[in-house]
Amino acid sequence: MSRRDPSISPFFADIRGLKLPPALFTCGSEDPLLDDTVFMGAKWAAWGNESVVKVYNGSPHGFIMFPPGSFKGVDEGLKDSIEFVRDKIGA
Repeated sequence: MSRRDPSISPFFADIRGLKLPPALFTCGSEDPLLDDTVFMGAKWAAWGNESVVKVYNGSPHGFIMFPPGSFKGVDEGLKDSIEFVRDKIGA
């Protein structure tokens, strides 16, 4: 299977014309997938969908799964995610 297969990398999916939900893309500055995250956020927006990209300084890949309080990026990422969802559902 190719690395460009959409089931491996969603970046290569054809999203033209799809009405996709608002998306919050979060990534740490130390994540090797940082470029992919930024590009996916831009692609999401380029095809007319709401996209927010947030990069957390000093945070590694998967940082949002670390225990709350373990470092600043975790707490900021969790807070931003909660606020994003609440805003979108009107809570």
